[in-house]
Amino acid sequence: MQIRRDYRQPFFREKKRGFPFRNLLIVLFVVGALVYTLVSQPALVTQVSYAILGNAPTPTPLPREWIDRAQTLYRNGNMAGALLAYEEALLQRPDNVDYLYEYGQLLIDENRSSDALNVVQRMSDINSTDVRVFALRARALVWAGQTASAIPVALSGIERDRSFGALYEALARAYAGEARWRDALDAGLNATEYAPDDVRSYWAYATVLTRVGSYDEALAELETAIRTNPTFLPPYFEMAFLLLSLDRNQEAIDLYDRILGMQPRNARALLRQCEAYRKVGEFQRALGLCQDAVASDPTLVAAQFRLGSMLYRERQFDGAREAFSACNEQDPDNLPCRYYLGLSQYYLGNCDEGWALLQTSLRTAQTLNAQDDILTISEGLTAISNDPRCTNYSGRFGTPTPPESEVTPDPSGA
Repeated sequence: MQIRRDYRQPFFREKKRGFPFRNLLIVLFVVGALVYTLVSQPALVTQVSYAILGNAPTPTPLPREWIDRAQTLYRNGNMAGALLAYEEALLQRPDNVDYLYEYGQLLIDENRSSDALNVVQRMSDINSTDVRVFALRARALVWAGQTASAIPVALSGIERDRSFGALYEALARAYAGEARWRDALDAGLNATEYAPDDVRSYWAYATVLTRVGSYDEALAELETAIRTNPTFLPPYFEMAFLLLSLDRNQEAIDLYDRILGMQPRNARALLRQCEAYRKVGEFQRALGLCQDAVASDPTLVAAQFRLGSMLYRERQFDGAREAFSACNEQDPDNLPCRYYLGLSQYYLGNCDEGWALLQTSLRTAQTLNAQDDILTISEGLTAISNDPRCTNYSGRFGTPTPPESEVTPDPSGA
């Protein structure tokens, strides 16, 4: 049997085109999925894009990560680092009252009360009735020296929450600032009872106990504060200072050693240990520690002054002049820095500089009625007026020359 082929038809037939609508649906679904991904997960798209290009960005920590970092730094005694971490968190969550409150507390711990008051205002703008606004405002006012103003603020907060320990801590210090000792003791005790986990409660109560002369009780509260937070340094400083005042010198030195074990370049601890060794008569060791304190923080006025005083005592006037000059530049209103700089200049043979500094210092001391300072300055001016090297001031006997605007006209008219 022979099969005939119809040559009118092509040998290979074209396939029929089927399901055009289904293909269209698939295309639309894929496009829609891509659009949805772009809109709903831009971070993922960006991350994938960077990965493809081989240039992935550094991930930005979330606010919670910054807070965790801040708390870790705080527990390790790194207050400056903790503050910076809180600031990073607040850049992303500026209206978070929890973050603002803890940030404000740290600012006060670092003696930045004016900055803390700005934080209080931010908190108040968010929620003026939050009890933490009252607690932080009262504490910041205390640190700013406005203890009378802090009392009604703390009491207003207690009306809202009688169990919030931070209010009593601020109130204890405020009452102490106004010499209301019984009230201060009651508030301090309440602080430790309502906030037993807060190191600042025991610190405040210990401060009040010290002020009223209950030294053993104060030391016990400071020990509790240190156990509560072993890396929070203020109670260490207060305890060491109290031990020194009680002539328990070696215990104080050991406590400063503990601080320096945690923070080897802590300028304030180096200065305090310098003063402790100076008290027990180890002058050279004290001098080295004061030099270390200045090297660690040249802006610490107290360290510059103490170093200058020690060098002055040893008649090392070049070094004394340098230290007193730095002290005077950092704090021009510091009267002893200024007149000891003048005395150092005089002993180095600089009569004009010495005379000018002592003259301005004497006017300031007389305005303040600072009798001890007046005596020291007058002795320096008298020495200059009697020194043959200082011929321009011979016979002046330390009498200050008033400014031109205050010169009394000569009655003779000459």
